[in-house]
Amino acid sequence: MTQVAYLDAHYTGSMRTGKMWAAAATFNTFDQDTVLDREAFRQHPVLVVKSGAIGLQHMLGDGRQTISVIYFEDEVIDFRYLGRVSGKLVCILPVTACLYKGDDFDAMKHDNPQFEASQSAGAARQQYYAAQHSVDLARKSAIEKLASFILECRKRQNLGRALTVSLRLRRTDIADYMGLRVETLSRAFSKLKKMQLIDADETDEIFIRNEPALRQLANGRTIGNRTCWK
Repeated sequence: MTQVAYLDAHYTGSMRTGKMWAAAATFNTFDQDTVLDREAFRQHPVLVVKSGAIGLQHMLGDGRQTISVIYFEDEVIDFRYLGRVSGKLVCILPVTACLYKGDDFDAMKHDNPQFEASQSAGAARQQYYAAQHSVDLARKSAIEKLASFILECRKRQNLGRALTVSLRLRRTDIADYMGLRVETLSRAFSKLKKMQLIDADETDEIFIRNEPALRQLANGRTIGNRTCWK
């Protein structure tokens, strides 16, 4: 049964930035698979993901499902500017989010140049990931897509050059995001392990064994004498 989001009236105290003003933020938690209906966010249309992940999910005419965008921690969804974007926003992990009234969020950006700069940088990163994702979907093989996704997750989790990456998403959601069948995704994991690029067990942890080769594969290049399997 689909659960549709509702908002609790749970407010923090004053939040101050730069100049002396206060904006009330509403904190909410949403279970996995909760649909974030836009009407529920009419009063607080700006959502900042504090933990978890939210996907923009689409259903094709033949019943196939795809995820075009994933919002991770500290990324912003502004319902005011989504317009008539097709699809629905779904919590693909349990989510904690900070919600703002539109005027309060705009005032934070206006009154605090540092906050404005951080939001502009965040929007630019989201555009970059969207562009990279388009390339992944258009031209890459399954293992190239998976290699790219592992490196993307590391970057978006702010892990620097860490070799252990947490892929907390369900395999079905990863497959929907990458435009693959779950069976194809599982084979891609097996191939990356066979190529000794990663180690992965039944947990969510992926250990990168050969980062230069994984990055080379993610960029669509052959590794030594080995070609990229489709």
